Amino acid sequence: MDSPNSVPVVSKAGMMGKSLPPSKQSVADILKRCKTPLIADWLARTKRTSELNQLELSDKQRTGHLPKLVDDLVARLKKVRMPNQDSDAIPSAAAVAHGELRGKQGYSAAMLIHESRILQVTLFGTLHENLTALDFNLLLPDVMIIADEVDAQLTQTMDAFSNAKPASAAA
Repeated sequence: MDSPNSVPVVSKAGMMGKSLPPSKQSVADILKRCKTPLIADWLARTKRTSELNQLELSDKQRTGHLPKLVDDLVARLKKVRMPNQDSDAIPSAAAVAHGELRGKQGYSAAMLIHESRILQVTLFGTLHENLTALDFNLLLPDVMIIADEVDAQLTQTMDAFSNAKPASAAA
């Protein structure tokens, strides 16, 4: 006989159709899972931005660098890190290649910075769309890493861009 203060024990099998709460995902896992729609969202945002549509580029020319940049970001998010550690951004061959290519395509420095800003907004928008799946214990440190990594990638892109020969000079 149950006592009035006893709590019934219900096994997973005895939940009768009730779904278990979804497991929480890291920021890295969400960005990896959402890479394709994230890139599509970034492309749509850039197409709505008049500053970035001054040059005729195909979708592939606009987004070719993004898969590897997102992969680099995910790799950085998955790295074991020490509390209070300063930036540990890693060199990104994709960021360098992106800067060189954009220089040859006739981009301006302001256009590169605008692209980077849109990338951050798109990354954070993707996280916002996946709030219910996020592990909030990791969110703030991971957001700090995203901001640092995107800035580090932009720095590498700008360095390569500054050293690239414009399309007219390369001919």
